[in-house]
Amino acid sequence: MRNLKLTIAYDGTAYNGWQIQPNGTTIQEELEKTAFRFSRERCHNMDGSGRTDAGVHAWGQVASWPYAGNLPLARIQAAFNSLLPPDIRVRQIVEKPSLFHARKSSRTKTYLYVIYNTLYANPLTLRYTWHIRQPLNLDLLNQASTFLVGQHDFNSFKAADGNTASSVRTILQVRWCRRGHYLLCFVKGDGFLKNMVRIIVGTLVEFGRGKYPPAAMSAIINARQRHAAGITAPAHGLVLRSVDYD
Repeated sequence: MRNLKLTIAYDGTAYNGWQIQPNGTTIQEELEKTAFRFSRERCHNMDGSGRTDAGVHAWGQVASWPYAGNLPLARIQAAFNSLLPPDIRVRQIVEKPSLFHARKSSRTKTYLYVIYNTLYANPLTLRYTWHIRQPLNLDLLNQASTFLVGQHDFNSFKAADGNTASSVRTILQVRWCRRGHYLLCFVKGDGFLKNMVRIIVGTLVEFGRGKYPPAAMSAIINARQRHAAGITAPAHGLVLRSVDYD
């Protein structure tokens, strides 16, 4: 059995997230169906590095797949990309040791959130950005972001229906930059709770509007209550950018 690591990009607009569900088409479902079409191996174990929500996109999602066939990697990649829907592509396939697991072996993930910050929306990027009309202050966004870095209990930034044994996570970086009308937010951490990045962004937007001083972020974290934080930013502005391994 060969253990393959797939790096996958997708436009999540038409999908009900990564993980197979009884209602709605998912990315994992499309990949497993496609794998069966060319390998004839029943595939119910293509594990992803994490579950992206419905409507969330990816450039660097990673999946591990135990494959018993002998096709060369280039042929496997070509087979996937000729049979998958056009909004999903396998960017790379490499062979890994048997102990490699896309989720369990990951060390950090980096997400990118994109805001289009100007008076009128851009119809060409509506599927990939959150349009905010009011000006956002870049310095205030970055100042408030510094309070999120480190190991904290992020219960204030967890969806109400997110079930985890612990809400303690380590954030290594939250960084904002401006590119024309676009504000880019990079969030890197060792793991994320359900909707955590989207709630972080939705909360930081209030700081960018000047509603709170940057130091008020500490009180939001320490409250450990979902109602203390801001709204959940829309899914379509979020991209899983990369997953890092040792």
